[in-house]
Amino acid sequence: MKLVVKVGGKVLEQAALRRRLVRQMVRLSRAGHALVVVHGGGSTLTAMLKKLGIATRFISGLRYTDTATRDVALMVLAGLVNKRLVADFMSMGGCAVGLCGGDAGLVRTRKLRLRSNGRLRDLGWVGRPDRVNSRFLGKLIRDGAVPVVASLGLGARGQYYNVNADDLAAALAVSMKADRLIYVSDTDGVWDRKRRRLPVIQVKDIGVLVRQKVVTEGMVPKLLSCARTLKRNVSEILILGAQKPDVLWRSIVGKEKLGTRIVRKP
Repeated sequence: MKLVVKVGGKVLEQAALRRRLVRQMVRLSRAGHALVVVHGGGSTLTAMLKKLGIATRFISGLRYTDTATRDVALMVLAGLVNKRLVADFMSMGGCAVGLCGGDAGLVRTRKLRLRSNGRLRDLGWVGRPDRVNSRFLGKLIRDGAVPVVASLGLGARGQYYNVNADDLAAALAVSMKADRLIYVSDTDGVWDRKRRRLPVIQVKDIGVLVRQKVVTEGMVPKLLSCARTLKRNVSEILILGAQKPDVLWRSIVGKEKLGTRIVRKP
């Protein structure tokens, strides 16, 4: 099975939780699954920016990325956060290669301009995935490695862009024709306003959930991204909470119905 796993939230900052998740990914890789890992690291980036005296600003939930912020993002995401994950894989007997979108032109990126309140907003060095070097990705997987990809892409003129990690994971999943795109964080699925978990969401229902504000805040862009992704080669999307023991293994191998499944049809 082809799997793209996006790791986010507090999982990246909590060593025990992160290592528990990596152990499951090593098992899945050894069991013959083709695995790609994507990560962000926004909290770690914000903390480093604060230490360096660089202000953090968000526009409609996206980080405004000036040149200084972009350079720190390279240092933190492609450096510290990425290499921690690679070290976890290697310490558990796995084989991982740490990358960002610039390596081998893995993710070519175009500048993102956000329309907000009827006008276009400039977000600085923020990009959206445009093309994926799926041949390079496939070669690494065939050679037995797990690509661990930081959420940065490369523009046409060699400029690095900060890329939303959910969007980058979706782009890789589409290029691979993945069987599952899996979002793993500290949030165990999609919940409504009455704190009830929604076990299954069909693509046709996502617009209704957003309009009726059954889902809010960061889950809105995630679900809209899921809707776009499921229309392009990806079979199913899972949103899982890392706190549950063996959540990845139980979902993929045990086929347990954990978290929330996003599907085209029931």
